[in-house]
Amino acid sequence: MCVARALADHVERVTVVDRDRFPDGPEVRGGVPQAHHLHVLVTAGQRALDRLFPGILDELHKAGAVPVEVPTDVLYLTATGWRQRFPATHRLIGASRELIDWTVYQRLSTDERIRFLPAHEVVGLLPAAPRAADAARIDDSTPNDDSGGSGSGGSGSGGGGPAVGGVRLRPRGDAAGAETELVADLVVDASGRGSRAGEWLTTLGYPAPEETRIDSRLGYASRRYVLPDSAVGDWKNILIMPDPPRSGRGAVLYPIENDRWMLTLGGLGEDRPPTDAEEFLDYTRGLRSTIIYDVISQGRPDSAIHGYLRTSNHRRHFETMRSWPLGFLVVGDAACCFNPVYGQGMSVAAQTAVALDEHLRARPAGAPPLDHTAQVVAARCASVAWLIATGADSRLPTATTSTRPGLRDRLSHQYLSRASDVANRDPYVCEVLTDVMHLVAPPTVLTRPKVMARVLRGRPGPRLWTPPERPA
Repeated sequence: MCVARALADHVERVTVVDRDRFPDGPEVRGGVPQAHHLHVLVTAGQRALDRLFPGILDELHKAGAVPVEVPTDVLYLTATGWRQRFPATHRLIGASRELIDWTVYQRLSTDERIRFLPAHEVVGLLPAAPRAADAARIDDSTPNDDSGGSGSGGSGSGGGGPAVGGVRLRPRGDAAGAETELVADLVVDASGRGSRAGEWLTTLGYPAPEETRIDSRLGYASRRYVLPDSAVGDWKNILIMPDPPRSGRGAVLYPIENDRWMLTLGGLGEDRPPTDAEEFLDYTRGLRSTIIYDVISQGRPDSAIHGYLRTSNHRRHFETMRSWPLGFLVVGDAACCFNPVYGQGMSVAAQTAVALDEHLRARPAGAPPLDHTAQVVAARCASVAWLIATGADSRLPTATTSTRPGLRDRLSHQYLSRASDVANRDPYVCEVLTDVMHLVAPPTVLTRPKVMARVLRGRPGPRLWTPPERPA
């Protein structure tokens, strides 16, 4: 939906093909696989969303979203102790996925340039009618990784197939239903983890993309609660991280609208949280701190327990392909998805839409609106979040990966672990690290001389093993 908003300023009409039917209000819908679970908009995502939909953050707060000051409102138990609750440098928005989803949809549904085609699924790409340059080959001398370079379009097909001219559709849930064709000048695949873009491209004569997968083997389960005021302290968010191999369990308790709280439990390897009510509560008692158990024991459940296991980091490297069809772009989880526990997906999606808008505005007159450079732009938007998620997951003993970390990676992981420990007691390092986690600063800021000196010197004071009080 964010990409639809970005494209609306550049084309005559945008058609959003969705497998779901949108509800009449903020309700969980089946087409959002993690709708029952915790969703977070970090600072970069909030800024991007507000740029696409000015005033939308105020709308969310008026609808009941809860402001959470970071780190002041957060009780955060890291692997090396509790983090001090320093003065806030960022703010989160405590809201359910359905409220965020519905608020964005309401904005789009009033835009005459955008129409929705619900209850349909895409089953393939349509080749475009022949034209002078059906596909662009990325010049071998042009950098096209996601570290800052961008590919340039050439004039040959590079061994690939035709440009994309639309999609083939079928009514959702009707395997025998008649297919229809939707002709389009531009096609954007935002269909999520289950995207079949690679298969569709090979059907048109293009090679399949290279892929990278790093899986921490995390499973999680979530439940909503109503809590009495007496159960809630001077905090708005409790975060307990695992400390493998001693404990592979973690949890987040987070406020959402309508005076509800979302509890998400996570476990590594075979120690995954159960979906049985009694076992779920007992699992909570087995966390590294009993603070969340003590809180929810005073409340009442407000939902069923929902589990989720598809948490691998998976990147399809469309940005490195040497031949690419004009008029096609893959974004969001369809290109690069992260372990959802880090709360990056929605923010990267919104950032990608903003970057796409800027890319299209900067295109010279007469240039193809979507060629391989747009795919490189999309990949670059995911690069920092990818480094954060995979850097953390690859350090876990349960992790499986398609690539082995080298010496540089291992040294980087050790440094980041030390930085996290120092941040528990050092407000400056905490602020810099929080900037990185909220995607408003690149990880390279952690290697600035002032930061490195404080990290290498070590944390000031002893580790905290009891939850800290809110600063006066």
